[in-house]
Amino acid sequence: MMNQTADAAAFNALDHSHTDQNWDLTALSRYTPDSTQSYEFGYAQKSRSANLDQWYTWSGDSMMMVMVMNNLAGDGNGYLGNNNLKPEVAHTLSTTASWHDTAQAKWEAALTPYDTYVSNYIDAQRCPVGTSCYTAANSKATTGFVNLQYVNQSAQIYGFDLSGYHNPGRYGNYGDLTAKAVLSYTRGENLTTGDNLYNIMPLNTRLSLEQRTGSWSNSAELQLVEAKTEVSQVRNEIKTGGYSLFNLRSSYELNKKIRIDFGIDNLFDKCYLLPLGGAYVGQGMTMSMNGIPYGVAVAGMGRSIYTGRPLI
Repeated sequence: MMNQTADAAAFNALDHSHTDQNWDLTALSRYTPDSTQSYEFGYAQKSRSANLDQWYTWSGDSMMMVMVMNNLAGDGNGYLGNNNLKPEVAHTLSTTASWHDTAQAKWEAALTPYDTYVSNYIDAQRCPVGTSCYTAANSKATTGFVNLQYVNQSAQIYGFDLSGYHNPGRYGNYGDLTAKAVLSYTRGENLTTGDNLYNIMPLNTRLSLEQRTGSWSNSAELQLVEAKTEVSQVRNEIKTGGYSLFNLRSSYELNKKIRIDFGIDNLFDKCYLLPLGGAYVGQGMTMSMNGIPYGVAVAGMGRSIYTGRPLI
């Protein structure tokens, strides 16, 4: 009906065989000047071949509905495969500095900065001239869902993880207390186009206070996430606002083999949007690309009360 016969013939005429020589390697060096500090320096090379969806999806370039059905990225856009994709090769340099109190293990802090360069990064471009999904409107759209094709480009991903804890020991009748903190930042850039990479988590932190007395373990956790404003423009990725969540968790250890856990996540039933949740496409004319509202991100879970009995 929509030129699929011609598209199928053109696709079947291609050579679909791929043989990729992918090599992974890691190297790590550790330096420990004394018992209160240590330093690690590492290099890693990781390779990834395109998956079947990125290589072989073909009929969408003449039927928009099929392009939307090819979407495994969660952004609501339509995708066309690329039989010429080369493997991604990521080169990562990282270091970890750790400082701690070894005498009584009351505190520790660790910082891990990293920088990754990816050659042949599999990103996306608007349908180029020469494909039947190309239109001038699609190539320039800054809102709405668009048609894309997978393509090899260069990318850089860098950031850091900062973590630490402090255990002052027993605090009166309140038991043993431990404060923990984790701060993470990631930045992703497409070096070929200057665009932001898709699905990158914004700055976020977790702060928790844990208490243990006898068979009881309790914790209160605060999660803070910054607004997501650095989004992929080629995909018209949806921005999300910052939010904070408060969680409570407890566990009771009956014996050495059985423990009962229970807790409440999102105690105050905060309404928030997931920075990595993608686009919500479950309303409207879902078989049509822009028959559904654009700009609606997937919401996070509301107040959740749970209990369980894991084996330990």
